[in-house]
Amino acid sequence: MPVRFLGQDVECLVDTGAAYTALSADLVALLGLPIDLHRTATIATAHDTMRTVPRIMLPEVRIGGMQVRKVDMLVLTFPPALRLEGVVGMNVLRHFRMTLESDTGTLILRRLGSGRT
Repeated sequence: MPVRFLGQDVECLVDTGAAYTALSADLVALLGLPIDLHRTATIATAHDTMRTVPRIMLPEVRIGGMQVRKVDMLVLTFPPALRLEGVVGMNVLRHFRMTLESDTGTLILRRLGSGRT
């Protein structure tokens, strides 16, 4: 899914099993975002091991014409074989009603009426 972080368009993986949205350490460096090593989160990896990773706050994330403000994000190092720069997790997706059209492989996001986006 195309997502815009600080003016940079990035193809991201959508992961409804991920609590947080995450960016690659390389993309964080490219965007010039500072990392505070005292601001961290402990996460469980796919292999059931615990890892402490940096957290950053982005003022906004844009998906299509919609935005989510003040997004807490993790900084991860993804395996090179995945060729990933970002993962969109539930802390962003919870702001939308999601519909997956399996026949076309299309994810449709609609803004929720609650004004949280």
